[in-house]
Amino acid sequence: VLFRPGRMDRCLRARFKYRHGSTSDPRTEKPEDNLSNNRQMEVAPMKARHLAMFFIFVLAFALPVKGSKTGIVQGVVEGPGGTALATAEISLTSKAGGEPLVTQSDDEGEFIFSNVPPGEYTLQAKLPGFQDGQLSVAVGSTAVPHLRVKLKVAEVSEKVTVSASAAPVLLAEENNNAFQLSGRVLMNMPSKDGDPLAIPSLFLDSSMVGAGGAKIIVDGVEVDNADLPASSIKDVVVNRNPFSAEFGRPGKGRLEITTKKGVHGRYRGNALVIYRTSDLYARNAFATSKPYEERKLVEGQADGPVPFLESKSATFFVSARYRNFDDETVINALTATGPMISNLGTPVDATTLLGRFDMHINKLHKVTLFYRFKDKSQDNVLANNYDLPEHATNAFNHTNEFRMQETGNLSANVLNQIRLGYKDETDTTSSVVSNQPSILVLGAFSSGGAQVNQAVTERMADLEDVASVSRGMHLFRFGVGVKPRFFHAAEASNFGGTFTFSSLTDFENNTPFLFTQNTGNPTTSFSWTENYTFFQDDIHLRRNLALLVGIRQEFQSSMSYSQNLCPRAAFAYSLGDGHTVIRGGIGVFYDREQAAMIEQSRLYNGISILETVIPNPTYPNPFGPTANGLVLQNSGYPSTYLPNSTVTVTQTLPSVTQIQPNLRAPYLINGSVLAERKMGRGDNYVTLELATVRGVDLFRMRDINAPFPGTTVRPNPNFLNINQFESSASSRAYSASLSYRGQWRKLQIMGKYTLARALDSASTFTSLPANNYDANADWARTDYDRRQQLNVVGVYALPKGFISSFVFNAWSGLPYNITTGTDDNHDTVANDRLPGVWRNSGRGPGYLNLDLRLSRKYRLARRDKAPTVEWAVDAFNALNHVNYQNFIGTMTSPFFDPLQFLGSANAAKPPRQLQISVRASF
Repeated sequence: VLFRPGRMDRCLRARFKYRHGSTSDPRTEKPEDNLSNNRQMEVAPMKARHLAMFFIFVLAFALPVKGSKTGIVQGVVEGPGGTALATAEISLTSKAGGEPLVTQSDDEGEFIFSNVPPGEYTLQAKLPGFQDGQLSVAVGSTAVPHLRVKLKVAEVSEKVTVSASAAPVLLAEENNNAFQLSGRVLMNMPSKDGDPLAIPSLFLDSSMVGAGGAKIIVDGVEVDNADLPASSIKDVVVNRNPFSAEFGRPGKGRLEITTKKGVHGRYRGNALVIYRTSDLYARNAFATSKPYEERKLVEGQADGPVPFLESKSATFFVSARYRNFDDETVINALTATGPMISNLGTPVDATTLLGRFDMHINKLHKVTLFYRFKDKSQDNVLANNYDLPEHATNAFNHTNEFRMQETGNLSANVLNQIRLGYKDETDTTSSVVSNQPSILVLGAFSSGGAQVNQAVTERMADLEDVASVSRGMHLFRFGVGVKPRFFHAAEASNFGGTFTFSSLTDFENNTPFLFTQNTGNPTTSFSWTENYTFFQDDIHLRRNLALLVGIRQEFQSSMSYSQNLCPRAAFAYSLGDGHTVIRGGIGVFYDREQAAMIEQSRLYNGISILETVIPNPTYPNPFGPTANGLVLQNSGYPSTYLPNSTVTVTQTLPSVTQIQPNLRAPYLINGSVLAERKMGRGDNYVTLELATVRGVDLFRMRDINAPFPGTTVRPNPNFLNINQFESSASSRAYSASLSYRGQWRKLQIMGKYTLARALDSASTFTSLPANNYDANADWARTDYDRRQQLNVVGVYALPKGFISSFVFNAWSGLPYNITTGTDDNHDTVANDRLPGVWRNSGRGPGYLNLDLRLSRKYRLARRDKAPTVEWAVDAFNALNHVNYQNFIGTMTSPFFDPLQFLGSANAAKPPRQLQISVRASF
């Protein structure tokens, strides 16, 4: 059977529905004696017992299971000229009698029936305006070939009667609080710069995304990013099958994207132009003059059959996007001469291309090839709004990615998909000004060069094999994957040195509290291998009771610990008439070691790069006669203060970065229970969910050589700072949410209200605690802790063919940290807090936003498939509500109010903006 990538889950869910009569579808670690040694990046073999476990799972399929073997019937509905027909009603009726299975063709005309018992069947397709199509189908021990149902245009109108269907058969994985947005809906939603992931990302849960951010799954394959043209996306789903063993993150921590494929029989295409200009913007709350902005985006797409390969049903799909943004950002700084408010141009130029080729090798196997290209440059990037123009950086990303998938049916009830991929990606960041030291005045301004000069190249291969077997009341799904990753990094940041001042007064008095500078060899290469195995059984115990059990094992060769077993379980129980369903589940989800951790430990090891840290230095020459007796070793790389590269001296107190020897992978324990209720006719669902997430062994950084409390004495007098990456942080999150998905007359709407609380002991894997001897004292609200969130999106069909849509957000404020701005405990980090003040004790204001869209499509001829032109106007932040951000809680900052003990914002989200777009389709 031929499956589109991304459809395997839906196919397997459908199997049970037919089979059972449905008609619907810690903590302190001593430093090692030799801190100069790096961990060896070896590819450690998987332990034999884990391989044995996996093969036991596979052998389980050979055991007899009660119930006959079943088959799969699928195909495509086409009209005249091979046009794909969507929303056609497809029925499959046994000639021996019984209730038919009914489904509907999708946007590409495809349909599928699964778990069909052996026998003779009649397949019928109906669509208003067309004559009925009918085929005879035989389901037996061999796979059913791919079917094509051709419909002719009807000469007379027909009356169609739709009968009520039986209560659906439950599957534990089919939760109705999943948010799925089709590409068609996304095109009709207000979307800034046509970003297809902006709206789905609203329904992610920050407590579940992990150290590397949300996981993105494109056509079943995990990728690092998905900068895809909007026209290439068929649908985006959040929180589908949240406890699936197939994926490494929970449902609310991943975005699942399905890309479009070409259609048979005709050629299609569209072109989109999006334009925005500051002439149509409201005033920025902090700018003295309106920042100039002009954004131009052009996107095109074409697809159809491949000439000379019609017999193989070969199709192509190509989509490209070009972005040219001439933007300005507002600088809001307080310098020694007074306030500085100005606008800085931040141009962006980006090109993205996606190509896809689908071909049927035969009636049972299909090959799909993907290619993705990306070039993106961005100039004058500022890390903070109080950075001066010379402190900006330029960034560039170049990506080439190729993937191949072979999908087929090995027998009547066995699906298999092989995925092979390769990616080459380079990220570079460089300072606009490179010959000046960086000057940081905490919470006031940053000037001089940004001292950022880095380039990282990653080459990655990916091989996966995922199979599914349907036997009786069991739906087995299992797979294995291996992903070798190779990195080359050049990190020459801070080679010019950085002075840090606690306050403007200290800056005026030339008294910095810290100077840092790096010298040495800034390059390193390393690699690791990631692999996984998983097994999952979806068990249909009764019509109203289903169970999902699974286990996943993940291994990363850069970490010696390999016992990363992830059990998963979920259930679904239907009450009464089947309109009320109780669901629950629990699972363990492991995270991975980040490339930045390995890179820093290999570079800042005291050999490759010598990191000089001088507390209370002289200024402007930190290596003057009163520089605490510290001198710098120069290894031939550029230095602001030692221009003679032949000088070689020693440093008495080096600083290094290392990784905890027994580092473990962090993991989340996620559990939830929910009640969902079907409301009225159609797909209208209300869901109430209670969820909890516990983070264990989360990554953080800690200085294990910090001075003993109340002293300046360090445990190891041979080093200054020994910053160590550890898996010793933790987190907790609790939430109650109420969501709705459905249609009320002409209004399609999805909404979710969440009441939540999230706590943790480290913000990121590079966060240092205020007290390195009591890291748990940082236990407090997370950086993303919003007590309440309301997100609602909707589309409404207006008269005369107009379509309106909206996105509404109302959120509680985020916390911010309040610190003294001084290095009170002499650990060279100014993140100290007053006694009794906990981390993230500041509370920012709420967020309110309303985006609107109005569009109208015109058909250029009276025939159905005639070219169309559509215009649209989007209004972002239509209420022009000022949403403040970047609250500064540094007590020595002029932005901090000591009387009210409150920080203030020095930036805001964009004001009201208008966007115009035109799309032509053929």
